[in-house]
Amino acid sequence: MGLAFYKPIFEELEERSVLPAHSSAGLAGVCTGITQAITLVTPLEMIKVRQQTEMVLNQGQKRKYHGLINTASIIVQQEGLWFDGYSGTAELGPNQGLFVKFSAYIEMKAMFERTSSNPDTKLQPWQHMISGGMANVLVGVLNSPPDVVKTRMQDAGRSYTSTWDCIKSMMRQEGPTSFFRGSWLRIIRIAPGINKYI
Repeated sequence: MGLAFYKPIFEELEERSVLPAHSSAGLAGVCTGITQAITLVTPLEMIKVRQQTEMVLNQGQKRKYHGLINTASIIVQQEGLWFDGYSGTAELGPNQGLFVKFSAYIEMKAMFERTSSNPDTKLQPWQHMISGGMANVLVGVLNSPPDVVKTRMQDAGRSYTSTWDCIKSMMRQEGPTSFFRGSWLRIIRIAPGINKYI
């Protein structure tokens, strides 16, 4: 929905030479990613993380969170609407992947078109698949650090005072590879997907 709203706006600016060529998809992706992060991804992820980690931290004790609405209500009452996790997601919105995904997909398609013996021939389905797959692999890798930080900041048992404190602590105590934990699983999940709006 966000992409369908933003993409025509940036395409029109690109056609009027206000924006560089091939930039509309990437910019639409950035705006869509930030919008999704603020309105959907971060709140829903936080609710999920709180419910999942509570079961681990408080085994045998009375549960604090019960269901989606109850969990959301408790978080808003105790922490406000702008709760932890927004900074780890929204501030790093371009790394959410949509900018990389759309830009890389377009460039991969352009590479196939440049190397084709007949420039007027439409790309084959396998070429679209490879273009989308490679773009999604980049997304899986580049999206991992902000996602790991966001998840840690949303954990109720966290010891971090801020997003920056989380980043410094991870780097100092666990090293740079800690930011990429779970990236292979993310790649396996998203690599086969090709966005239908591109």
